[in-house]
Amino acid sequence: MPLSRDEEHMLELIETGLQHQDPEFAAMLTVDGVERTRRRRIALAHGCLWLGMFLALIGFAVVHEVLAAGVLLVLYGLTILVFAIVRILQLRPPGSGYLRYL
Repeated sequence: MPLSRDEEHMLELIETGLQHQDPEFAAMLTVDGVERTRRRRIALAHGCLWLGMFLALIGFAVVHEVLAAGVLLVLYGLTILVFAIVRILQLRPPGSGYLRYL
């Protein structure tokens, strides 16, 4: 349903006021801002994925020498891996990837 002239004018006033009051928040609401934030979160999730794999592998190597330290590294690594995988799956666009047929 289209907006009336008064409603369009009111919306423009709200947008202008928001841009003057909080330009960072207004930039986040644009398509570029949302995409930039999404890419940053995906990069962080992939970094956590690599960190989790690294910690788990180091833990498996250390477990033969110092059992407690190795087990802790493996557990921390697996926890970070699970967190990263969940975040990557949450950040995917809807309808993409392997899970769309399930």
